[in-house]
Amino acid sequence: MRILALRLENLASLPGPLELDFTAPPLGDAGLFAITGPTGAGKSTLLDALCLALFGSTPRLRQAPSRDSQVADTPDSTLTTGDPRTLLRRGAAEGHAEVDFLGRDGRRYRARWAVRRARQRVDGRLQKAEQSLTDLDTERLLTAQKREFDRLLPERLGLGFDQFTRAVLLAQSEFAAFLQADDNARSDLLERLTGTAEYSAISMAAYQRANAARKAVEALEARLEGDRPAEPETRAELQQTAEATRQALTDLQRQAASLQDRRRWHDDDDRLHAAYRQGLAQQQDAEADWQALGEARADREWRRRIAPKRHALARSAALPDEITALEASHAETARALAEAERDQAEAREALDARERDLAEAAAARREAEPALREAREEAQRLATHDRQLADLEAARTRQQAETERLAREHRSADEAQQARQRRRDDWRSTLERLVGSHPRLDAARQAAQQIHDEAARRHLALAELASRWQELGRADQALDQLTRRLGDDETRRNTLLTEGQAARKALDSAQAHFDSVGALIDRSRAVRSESVARLREALVEGEPCPVCGGHDHPWREHPPATPEAAQLEAQEAEEARQLDAARKARDAAQRRRDELVGEYRAVEAALARHRQDREAAERQHEAARKALEAHPLQQELAAIEANERDAWLEAEREASETRRRQARGHLDELARAEAELAPLEQALQEGQVALARLVTEKASADTVLAELDQRLPPLREERERLARALAARLGEHASPDAWQQHLDERQEQARQARDAAQARWHTAQQQQQRLAQRVEHAAERLEGLRRERDTLARELADWRAAHPELSDATLDRLLTQSEEAARDEEREIEAADQARQRAAATLAERRDALLRHRRDQGLGEEAGEASREDERDAALLSDAVDDELRRRREALEVAESELHPRLEAAQKARDEAAFALSDDDRRRERRKAGQAELEAAQAEFRRWGQINELIGSADGKAFRRIAQAYNLEQLLEHANAHLAGLSRRYRLIRGGSELGLLVEDRDMADERRSVHSLSGGETFLVSLALALGLASMASGELTIESLFIDEGFGSLDPQSLALAMEALDGLQALGRRVGVISHVQEMHERIPVQIRVEPLGNGASRARIVSG
Repeated sequence: MRILALRLENLASLPGPLELDFTAPPLGDAGLFAITGPTGAGKSTLLDALCLALFGSTPRLRQAPSRDSQVADTPDSTLTTGDPRTLLRRGAAEGHAEVDFLGRDGRRYRARWAVRRARQRVDGRLQKAEQSLTDLDTERLLTAQKREFDRLLPERLGLGFDQFTRAVLLAQSEFAAFLQADDNARSDLLERLTGTAEYSAISMAAYQRANAARKAVEALEARLEGDRPAEPETRAELQQTAEATRQALTDLQRQAASLQDRRRWHDDDDRLHAAYRQGLAQQQDAEADWQALGEARADREWRRRIAPKRHALARSAALPDEITALEASHAETARALAEAERDQAEAREALDARERDLAEAAAARREAEPALREAREEAQRLATHDRQLADLEAARTRQQAETERLAREHRSADEAQQARQRRRDDWRSTLERLVGSHPRLDAARQAAQQIHDEAARRHLALAELASRWQELGRADQALDQLTRRLGDDETRRNTLLTEGQAARKALDSAQAHFDSVGALIDRSRAVRSESVARLREALVEGEPCPVCGGHDHPWREHPPATPEAAQLEAQEAEEARQLDAARKARDAAQRRRDELVGEYRAVEAALARHRQDREAAERQHEAARKALEAHPLQQELAAIEANERDAWLEAEREASETRRRQARGHLDELARAEAELAPLEQALQEGQVALARLVTEKASADTVLAELDQRLPPLREERERLARALAARLGEHASPDAWQQHLDERQEQARQARDAAQARWHTAQQQQQRLAQRVEHAAERLEGLRRERDTLARELADWRAAHPELSDATLDRLLTQSEEAARDEEREIEAADQARQRAAATLAERRDALLRHRRDQGLGEEAGEASREDERDAALLSDAVDDELRRRREALEVAESELHPRLEAAQKARDEAAFALSDDDRRRERRKAGQAELEAAQAEFRRWGQINELIGSADGKAFRRIAQAYNLEQLLEHANAHLAGLSRRYRLIRGGSELGLLVEDRDMADERRSVHSLSGGETFLVSLALALGLASMASGELTIESLFIDEGFGSLDPQSLALAMEALDGLQALGRRVGVISHVQEMHERIPVQIRVEPLGNGASRARIVSG
């Protein structure tokens, strides 16, 4: 894997655009290059851009303290501190980072990360970042989707984010701290460097799983202990009780079933008896309905008898009205016939008149035919002249328009030609002004370009001179500041020495005072206590006191509280206060002395540190002075007063920039004038040709228009003559066609009138014939009806004589009754008859069912001696049988009420016994399943317990230390391989503690010594080897050809720095391209190829490649 190029724009302090091509000179030829610049200039931004393009994130952003921490972006939006979009430069609407690299498959790829603001406005909301991957060998876009990019990039690059940051961005400075750390700190560093945090999680998880498995076993054991089944003896008793209660319940259930059968018989008897009573009532109702229809049944009999003569009777009644109506209709038809005969005669006369009109119209049409033909011929000749005249006028109109168009085009072309002429003259003047005194345009362009380049070079040189001057100024300020600090520190140290001596004297005086006060108080107390104690001890019981002469000594053991004792106690309190005051004074003096000693030591340390800083500042000042003196414009700067140099530099830079812009503008104007003149000359030539062509075309058009104007007047005169002749022939008609239409319409109107008259005559004739037929037919029909009336009258008189019992009213009622009413009456009689029959059948069926039901129970045996069956049946339906059944039902209810509580008690006893037995069964099943579950839980606990014994711990330290020890072995193996290439003298080994490190010195007979004994340069070598070893671990078999080392050189002395440079030379000798990020001036002087990051002010920097 090799980095080929890096491009960026508008990231952090680098506005760009910036391109670093590692394949082109001088970077392509350099195996070792430096990224230099002052602190904060933006050196690390280059590495951020590298990570952004490849992974969309950076190590610094991954270490943001909290993703919940917000920073303002726009007035209405915020970003988290870990959002990569925060790297977009303030005031920029878009930015990007782009990396070309050689992948693990040998192909070239380009990874790009870009971000922009909405609507390309600097105040727009930040949009989502975009990432893309392109195959440069085929120029094919592989993906522009983030998820697909995250999958493809590690495959093509051969490294993930963590692997890349360990294998390409070497953590040499962290390994320097790693060497100096104790085991705990080294464990934390090793975990962060090698990514072994998951081993802590695994260790804690193993501990937690073992603990959970143990708790599960304890819970199962407790559950089984609290759910024990019954003992065998108790189990047998439960089974016996369950069987006894079941048998007792069965006996009672049989008795209840017998009583239930008896109850069902009584319920069936009640149901059958109620049905029998209902059937009896229905039969009686049906019989009453049948009797109520007696008159209707009589009418039905007369209708049956009248039926043969019914038609004759009805016809006889209807004939008088029909004859009367027919006689009136016959008279009306006869009157209509007379009127129709008159209409027929009038229609014949009108038809004859219309025939004469039609003959006259046809004759007039034949007479006008010759004149009409001549009029048509004249109209045809006139129409021909009209078309010719219209075509000629249209052609003249078109020609007139063409002539005017050509005139307009000529005027426009002439105006455009004049405008182009003026523009051409203006640009020629401008070009002559720009060329000036130069003999040729090329010479003028070359002179302007030279001025531009010289101004640009001077501007860059002035910017570099300003940077070096500012660097020297900062070095002066730093040196002055450190000198003032050293003076302040020395003054403070002398003051502290004086104050320390005074504090020492004060402490000695306080200590002496404390000792003297203590000694005086001790002596006084000793004297007082010894004299009193001796006198009291000398007292003898029965002998006189040498002080008072008394023989009784009550206070020999417990002396009383006397005024003297109180005075003694007050004196001792005063002595204690004096001693405490002396002690406090001594302690205060001691504290003051200790404070002064501590402050003195701090000042001494600050003095040493500031002396080192001043030495470094002096070196930086000297380097800045040399760099300034080496600058080609130093002589100009030296001629300016020191306090005016900043203003002079700014003015010179502005002047050079102004000259550069003016030269650039001059070049642009030359190019524009040259670009404008060529097409204008060509357009002028083409315009001249177009003008000549338009003049020729307009002259030809004028000739054609004149010819058309000569042909039009004769044609118009001939047309007027033909129009007058045609008007005279047509007379009142507008045209021959109108004349022809008038004749045709007159003949057609006559024909239509003749046809209408003929149709009217035919209609009248047909009407007269129809009416004559109707009069004849009506006379015949009237005669027939009269004969039918006489015949029916004779027949009906004979039938009435044969049926004198039928009254006329009844006959009239029956004859006037409608057929629908008769059918309804018939249906009603039939329904009543069927209902009577059904009711009788239902009653018989229900009576038989009730009798069978009671016979089956043995009722009515007392009527068994009856000789007839109907008597026995009547006995079964008697009230006596009903009373017997009522007594039996009451006895049944008493038996049921007595049995019910016994049955409930037996059911309850059986259920309780069965529940106790089934509960014991469930306990046995649960214990069986619980035992299996317990065995499985115990097996799980044994498994996790063994794992926990090996790697588990509550804080995750056990497995982490095992994994880190293994990783440390791997790291040392890889690091020693690299260390052998850098320096064959040293070799790293484990020792001293679990994660301890020792250095084996081969030049000293493989002497093992602490890593703390290494010099600065040796520490750099070892830490660099460790960083390379971690890179080898992260990359596996992938060859890493590009390495970047960020810092780690600032603390090296010159000798160590030389050793570090030899190590870096060794790396590039192995085919690696190494980039070193450092602000150490000595590194800059030793590495000729540099990417120099220079601050420009206002938070902006520029990066440029410097060689030599």
